[in-house]
Amino acid sequence: MVKLFCAIVGVAGSAFEVDIDEGQKVGDLKKAIKDQSDGLITVPWPKLQLFLAKTDDGGWLSSLTEDVKKLKKGEKTVFIEALTQEEQELQAEDPLEGVLYGMDPPSARQIHVLVVVPEQWTFAPIVSDGGVFDHCISGAATVD
Repeated sequence: MVKLFCAIVGVAGSAFEVDIDEGQKVGDLKKAIKDQSDGLITVPWPKLQLFLAKTDDGGWLSSLTEDVKKLKKGEKTVFIEALTQEEQELQAEDPLEGVLYGMDPPSARQIHVLVVVPEQWTFAPIVSDGGVFDHCISGAATVD
């Protein structure tokens, strides 16, 4: 069992820990992150994008750095943007032990996983004749 500290990129106060067996896959980690996010994440778990929070020298991102301090405030620095580039995304079918291979064991005062959540569906009123559709889902696909 490994304890990973995760942070949702762009969401203030969203750092939390997740316990998971290293023998599981990244997809299982996505499920665990959603389940243990205390309601912060409402999109389906397969939509989550995960990235290792590691420094240029291959170590874990320290909670004492300015990048992490800003991350915890919901800000995204150039370094965090670089870590969350598409080609760095962890794949659901990858085993965690392979992803973590060669890394120091995770410990306190570190961030281990950066979580990018796609825009979540929101409910917004729309104008309709007689109010029939006043609370339809915004962002729903339409055909022109």
